[in-house]
Amino acid sequence: MTMRYSLIFVFLLFGVVEAFCDGGSNVYKFLSLPNSAQVAALGGSNVSLKNGDVNMVFQNPALLDNELNNSVAVNYVNYLSDVNYGSVAYSRDINTYNSWAIGVTYLNYGTLDGYTEEDVETGEFSAGDLCVTALYSRQLFDRIRAGMALKPIYSYIDSYSSFGLAVDVGASYVDTAHAFTMGFVLKNVGVQLTGYYDDEDSEHRERLPWELQFGLSKRLSHAPFRFSLTFTDLNRWDLDYYRSPKSASDAEDDISWGDMLLRHTLIGLEFLPSKSFSLLAAYNHRRSQEYDLEDSKSFNGFSLGAQLNVYKFKLGVAYAQYAAAGNTLTLSLATSLDEFKK
Repeated sequence: MTMRYSLIFVFLLFGVVEAFCDGGSNVYKFLSLPNSAQVAALGGSNVSLKNGDVNMVFQNPALLDNELNNSVAVNYVNYLSDVNYGSVAYSRDINTYNSWAIGVTYLNYGTLDGYTEEDVETGEFSAGDLCVTALYSRQLFDRIRAGMALKPIYSYIDSYSSFGLAVDVGASYVDTAHAFTMGFVLKNVGVQLTGYYDDEDSEHRERLPWELQFGLSKRLSHAPFRFSLTFTDLNRWDLDYYRSPKSASDAEDDISWGDMLLRHTLIGLEFLPSKSFSLLAAYNHRRSQEYDLEDSKSFNGFSLGAQLNVYKFKLGVAYAQYAAAGNTLTLSLATSLDEFKK
């Protein structure tokens, strides 16, 4: 079996396996956090945007190609409260049709105060998550590329620790002539190899936050704008809650079909006046509704960002608000090492 058809087989296999998996509590939810300023500014996820940013391949491994040869990126996120996380990435060609990349993401929850069930103080402790991502992609057909990512995971809380393994499988369709791209990804398919603790006579294990995502991006022909639509959590329509953010008396009301559809949809917009500068904005309806507070006005649901090319570097910054008191700031720095050989 050739490599091309092997990738197609693996992609379909994971789709069939996960089709029979049901819901449940999830572990390693940090895998769903935006990994760069561009992704954060576009609402938190984007699996279709192809613009020379190596960070995008960690959203969809099929976006990895030879245009990203020898690219490197560093990202830092000042997240909620004292939580911070960051990542580094590097990509390289194998040949015209094959590429690989590697990345590391680390999340630090800061210092926490520990207590027993009887409210007795036990002192301070720390917690963190670590994920190493190894990616491979291959051109299957003229406009279609496929990719896979293998993600060993380590997580610890005080003296408790856990190991896991996840896989992403993705495909992309790129129509350069019409500045149109599509992406499809099955994310975080895997297993918790060792749990944080034992449950009676067996080890307690939880499911990973796997999901299906589909997206498309289109740049307008005669205007400096590019639009992106990203559909998340396609493996489950009902998002497992019933909530009215404005009135407790309406808390039992079902979420309408249109509202639920919007909660699966991220709407992103880029303003591209030049090759060296761009502005980004997005609306995340699910975030807006879930973090909305009664009698409180906030910017949650919206995100903003900017990218600037300076010398041989790409600088990115993004701001997003999750609630009235929860602001996030993301900074990204990327370059191609080939630029320094010229």
